[in-house]
Amino acid sequence: MLKRLCSLGGVERVLRFCCIGALNTAIAFCLYLFFSAVMSLYAANALSWGLACLSSYFMNRAWTFRAADTGFSPLAKFVFVNLCSLGIGLTTMYVFVGLGGGRIWSYVFSLPLTMTASYLGYRFWSFKNVDDRK
Repeated sequence: MLKRLCSLGGVERVLRFCCIGALNTAIAFCLYLFFSAVMSLYAANALSWGLACLSSYFMNRAWTFRAADTGFSPLAKFVFVNLCSLGIGLTTMYVFVGLGGGRIWSYVFSLPLTMTASYLGYRFWSFKNVDDRK
């Protein structure tokens, strides 16, 4: 497993994952701004997160992992991994805030954990049938 992660193709895959993550963060933020003008902030946040999650699924499946997995099962696994990652991020932030970290630093420190958990969950559970060709 470690050999696959550290291979040249693995590094390229991680970089693609990061690009899609940045793009989907921007998508979620723009959607949030749009929806928050016409609905509650919480509903806007949930809707924008859900739509960005779907966008992330399709882009990661096609470009990052080039996965052959189709159907409902990989999507359900992908959403589950995202929810777990959200839980990890919230827990990490809660701990850092409790230790005196501010809201910004707590968020920043949670990112490496959530990104790592998401990547590993996607790579080895959501998208098991990955095309390892370049």
